[in-house]
Amino acid sequence: MTGCGLSVVIPCHNDGKYLSEAIESVLSQEHRLRSFEVVVVDDHSTDEETREVLERWAREDRAIRVLRNPGASGPGTARNVGVDAAANEWVAFLDADDSWLPGGLQARVEVVDTEPDAAWIGADFREWYENGSLEATGHYHKDDFVGAILAPAYRSGRALRLERPVEHFLRSSLTWTGTVMVKRALVQLVGGFHPSLRGPEDLHLWYRLALENDFFFAPHVVALYRQHASSLISRARRTGQLPKEWDALYRLLAGHPGFRPWRRQLRAKLASVHASYAWEYRQASRPWGAIRAALRALSYTPAEPRIWKGLLGIVRAAAMGKR
Repeated sequence: MTGCGLSVVIPCHNDGKYLSEAIESVLSQEHRLRSFEVVVVDDHSTDEETREVLERWAREDRAIRVLRNPGASGPGTARNVGVDAAANEWVAFLDADDSWLPGGLQARVEVVDTEPDAAWIGADFREWYENGSLEATGHYHKDDFVGAILAPAYRSGRALRLERPVEHFLRSSLTWTGTVMVKRALVQLVGGFHPSLRGPEDLHLWYRLALENDFFFAPHVVALYRQHASSLISRARRTGQLPKEWDALYRLLAGHPGFRPWRRQLRAKLASVHASYAWEYRQASRPWGAIRAALRALSYTPAEPRIWKGLLGIVRAAAMGKR
């Protein structure tokens, strides 16, 4: 038995259709944990199916604690409620429509057992589509930059330690919420999930964790990330639209004194976000919105030729009455 105790936090908003599958995937994990619980946080659910599922699990399994989010709705706030209520030193996360794979928990617990300094652990996952098919391989194998960073872990089969990896995370995220195990005290030290961000609230937390602590990557696929019509990533892919919270994410980081050494990179991120907004407005035949977004992008990186080129194209199209 390991000395590690773990609380798994599952936020839930009208997810009765999927919730039991998520909980069962956690409860079925083989482990040698000293203490283990599942904290399900009901985030203002309104449908009867979700209420019935929550009541049944609270009644039938002593390992399940069902809490209510008393604050503003949103996954960040709901997860913070679960973290604050957690009874154990370590917390892990799973959304109510996702699933852990067999052996996924133990793969991360082994990092706790073998790496005494570990306080923040991530791993790989596969996307899970509505027709039941799965992403062909671990998600991070597809990304040239991430795959190169994590290659030593995949080659050796052992956890890779990245020291204060802010630079890496500014290039691309190296973990996903459903694969993370982290010490509860560390999450609370950096202030938890930002309550007003929806979508990038997890990435905002990873940046702040990277500022404070090393990251350990376990080279195992430990979870399935379900893609259905109402999921944020599916909506973004379907509409081609970048959520507006990405601007808020990078402005929050740019205003954080700890990120001053990366202010140039953050301004480049903000420029890229607003260039994407400009493209979206142009596609929607909203030229003045596109021009405003392009000018905003230029305010962050005025010497970027690509953005100037895009702005000129928008102006020409507006002048001609075309997209």
